[in-house]
Amino acid sequence: MRTAILYSQRLREYDLGHVLTGERYERFMDLFREKLGRHPDFQVIEPGYATDDDLKLVHSEEYITRIETCQSRDPHDTPLSHGVVRAARLLAGAGKLAGDLVQSGTINKAIVIGGGVQHAGRDHEKGFGIFSDVGICAENLMQNHGLERIMVLDADAHAGDGIYAIFAGDPRVLFISIHQDPRTLYPGPDYTNPIGLAKGLGYSVNVPVPPGTSDSAYQYVLDSIFAPLAQEFSPQVLLMVGGSDTHFSDQITHMGLTLKGIYAIGKRVGQAAEELCEGKLIAFEGSGYDPRAILFPRGWLSSICGLTGMEMDVEEPYSIPSGHRRDSAVAEVKETVKGVKDRLSPYWRCFAS
Repeated sequence: MRTAILYSQRLREYDLGHVLTGERYERFMDLFREKLGRHPDFQVIEPGYATDDDLKLVHSEEYITRIETCQSRDPHDTPLSHGVVRAARLLAGAGKLAGDLVQSGTINKAIVIGGGVQHAGRDHEKGFGIFSDVGICAENLMQNHGLERIMVLDADAHAGDGIYAIFAGDPRVLFISIHQDPRTLYPGPDYTNPIGLAKGLGYSVNVPVPPGTSDSAYQYVLDSIFAPLAQEFSPQVLLMVGGSDTHFSDQITHMGLTLKGIYAIGKRVGQAAEELCEGKLIAFEGSGYDPRAILFPRGWLSSICGLTGMEMDVEEPYSIPSGHRRDSAVAEVKETVKGVKDRLSPYWRCFAS
């Protein structure tokens, strides 16, 4: 079964004029072609633009119209132009196509290059994101393919407040976000790590970790939160928001993962997909901010290698800080995990004991 790499050169139009620039996607593909371009398990597929009907799986008609006329309400982080809007439609189309491919049975894993819109909601752009490729992917799987159990792991450094808002009341989507404590990073302290709404209570699982959290602490969260919930929920497909902004060298976050740590997250998620949902996995690889474009291509490739079970041949581009391997955040993360389990124990048997 092949892994689809969903990519188009037209993504270069997703250039916001600040830390997110259009050449990043081709920079990654250069590395991918060097390392894995001839590997028979990978197939590069060019996605098409999302139609209005595709966008309406998540977004309101009024919102789509406003975006098409480039009337930005978040001009600092998410400035709009006709090129950016076209590229946003391309990412949304890639998200929908990823689900269609995986459900077709010809592909069991699909990777959306540049994807992973976390902050955009049903009717607002936010935090570099315009159309929710993750939301459109999940809604398409539910509305057009009949799925009833979709698990989303957001392993990006930022809390996925937009994804949360879209699915907060829907028990068909189990959303887990492991992120730098929002009191220290965007989207900020107003995001108080909620657990869902109405019928969706307990189906939103937020795990805020302190700045500097590194490999072993992340693995503790995966072992203690992700793995038991995956077993109990028994998803029909796994979605993951990845990237590289959890790396210790990222320019706008303060986390502590190494490339091996990013690889290990992908590997754990890939194994869960194999064990629980016939290998069906959709990943969105887009985060990471490095003006020299050295780190994020390696981070995305490390994640993809982990997800697909490939041996990783990616070297750290920067020196690991002295004392980093001690991962001093482990004790604090363990306390956080205990609090998350206690808060969610009324909703999940795996946390009840």
